[in-house]
Amino acid sequence: MKSKMVDCVNRFHVAVPKPRDNKERPVFIPPAVLEARANAAAKEKKKLEKDLEQENGGAGVYSASIKKHYILANDEWKEDILPEILDGHNVADFLDPDILERCEELEREEGLRLEEQAAQDAFGIDGHELTDEQKEILSQIRNKKALLIQEHRMKKRTAESRPIVPRKFDKDRKFTTNRMGRQLSSMGVDPSAAIARSRSRGRKRERSLSRAAADADAMDVDGQQSNKKLRLGSRSRSRSRAPEEVPGEGFKDSAQKKKAIKKAKDARKKRNNDARRGEADRVIPTLKPKHLFSGKRTLGKTSRR
Repeated sequence: MKSKMVDCVNRFHVAVPKPRDNKERPVFIPPAVLEARANAAAKEKKKLEKDLEQENGGAGVYSASIKKHYILANDEWKEDILPEILDGHNVADFLDPDILERCEELEREEGLRLEEQAAQDAFGIDGHELTDEQKEILSQIRNKKALLIQEHRMKKRTAESRPIVPRKFDKDRKFTTNRMGRQLSSMGVDPSAAIARSRSRGRKRERSLSRAAADADAMDVDGQQSNKKLRLGSRSRSRSRAPEEVPGEGFKDSAQKKKAIKKAKDARKKRNNDARRGEADRVIPTLKPKHLFSGKRTLGKTSRR
């Protein structure tokens, strides 16, 4: 080993700087770093559960306390034992079993109070208080709006399972001239002109429908006569000529089509005899099925029954 070191020493060069003057230049460490090091050295290491376990008997003896994680006003209360009897009284007698229900009831009352306050605030418009009559009218309008919204939602919910029926076939007959007249009268508008206009439109529509029906009947009569003539002509032609194969599907004539059909039948015959399901099926039969040959002892073989 020494010989190896001697052989290697002559290969290294250690540079030693020469001092340029007699001034000392020590290592500079910032004061913040020195302070942090001092605090880290003085600070106690946080004890982990593993350290506590080793201090209190080790595994199987030490039991971790869950109470130390409680968030209380005073940390000294964490390990206190809840008493069942205090000053001769049962502590459970002073606990309300319905405390949750009472809290929910208070929350509901608070919600109702807030809704009433919001309703009262809603009656004020631009900072002006409404009169009793105006409040009543406003409440009627809002109730009517809520009913319309609810009715629309019901119709929308059942629209998929309900056929669309024209208004004139509506059984409820909600949209009538009488209803329109009553609504216009309640609004202070004379409904006579609107009712007359709607009735005149209805008469015009009835006249146009009757004319269209008459034209359709006339066309049906003409069409029936022409169809009757065509049927008679086709019957006479069918009696004179025998039916034949209609050429098509890329064939030149009916004879070529018959020949192609016969070839297709001949091609299927062999495959049907082999009981194959299609052209690409490969049938590999079981020449010696085990359920037929096992247990049959032949000459010179007794290995299996």
